[in-house]
Amino acid sequence: MSDIKLALAYLRSRILVTVLTVLAVSLGLALGTIVLSLSRQASDSLRKDAGFWDMVVGAKGSPLQIVLNGLYYLEPPTGNIDVALWEKLKRDPAVATVVPMNMGDNYLGRPIVCTLPAFFDGRQPIYGHSIIASGRQFSKPFEVVIGAEVAREHHLKLGQQIIGAHGWALSDDWHKDFPYTVVGFLAPFGNSVDRAIYTDYHSSWIVHSHPDADEPVVAGHDPTKEITTLLVRFHQTGRRLTYIQDIRLHENAMAANPVDEIETLGNTLMAPLQGVLLIVAYVVVFVSALFILVTLYMTIYQRRRDLSILRSLGATRFNIFSLITLEAALLSGLGVIAGWLLGHGALGAMSPFCLARYGIPLAAWFMQPIEFQIAVSVWVMGILAGLLPAIMAYRLPVADSLQNE
Repeated sequence: MSDIKLALAYLRSRILVTVLTVLAVSLGLALGTIVLSLSRQASDSLRKDAGFWDMVVGAKGSPLQIVLNGLYYLEPPTGNIDVALWEKLKRDPAVATVVPMNMGDNYLGRPIVCTLPAFFDGRQPIYGHSIIASGRQFSKPFEVVIGAEVAREHHLKLGQQIIGAHGWALSDDWHKDFPYTVVGFLAPFGNSVDRAIYTDYHSSWIVHSHPDADEPVVAGHDPTKEITTLLVRFHQTGRRLTYIQDIRLHENAMAANPVDEIETLGNTLMAPLQGVLLIVAYVVVFVSALFILVTLYMTIYQRRRDLSILRSLGATRFNIFSLITLEAALLSGLGVIAGWLLGHGALGAMSPFCLARYGIPLAAWFMQPIEFQIAVSVWVMGILAGLLPAIMAYRLPVADSLQNE
């Protein structure tokens, strides 16, 4: 009988211990796989959104807040900027596209983004090529198209009228005199586009030019001269640094490079969190390796007679050492395979939820190079854990073991 068949026979003879050991190893690797995949794919999704625009312009304040508001709808606006800056950028030959956004109202907590149909130019839905899944694009004020996540959450229908409320978060300060009509539903994009409602940018100007009865009128304030955010693409992306500095110095506005801001966010928040979770995963794997060591250590005493008989039949000390090491390799190897399947299977199960809740599509069965490195390190750690029991078996006295039995 070959060593591998003999090792498998021993593992089958204590199936419960084998299953528990493999499970312990697989849980650690599965945790590491899930952490790496979620953090990597979430980061890729954020960077993909950030890379779609070369520059984001908003009111003076935090450049990160401008990006999180203008691209991801995760922060309230820093304020408004003069519409003259939009006109100036539209006339600039270096600017390929400039799209305005007016924000500040919501529908049941979902942002109402007042913009242009050009906001969707160049975007690619997850499935197919049509931006509009049903209905049509908005073409005038108070016509809205609904993001995929909002549509799933609120079960809206074509032709239905909805009422917006003042403010960035959920509120009951309704603009009842200005209902919106649903004219279309967007296809899923797998990003922040899915989480909002979109209409013509004039809608915001019209609503806020007619304040509600309980809303104070500010003398000299004309909302038609203000916008919240500008999204800009240049013909040459290398020009953006000059424009960002120029706007910060000479305009009453703040410009930001979205890629730089998201990189900073990832390095300061996501990377440390990923590191902590990976440490937890490695601790679990280390405990699993100890479990392998203890399991094999205990079985050496139970198998003294078997090992001594193998020695008496001609097996060398090295053969016995190799047999125990092979068992450790099989245990950790099975744990690695099971952990990879468990981790990616869990990602597959989480994928619909992540897409529906966070707008992040998960490539459940995509394997990153670092996963292979971790899998190999876990396998090697399991083999190393089997060395001490293998050395014990190597030194086992044949005559004493047979006599004691």
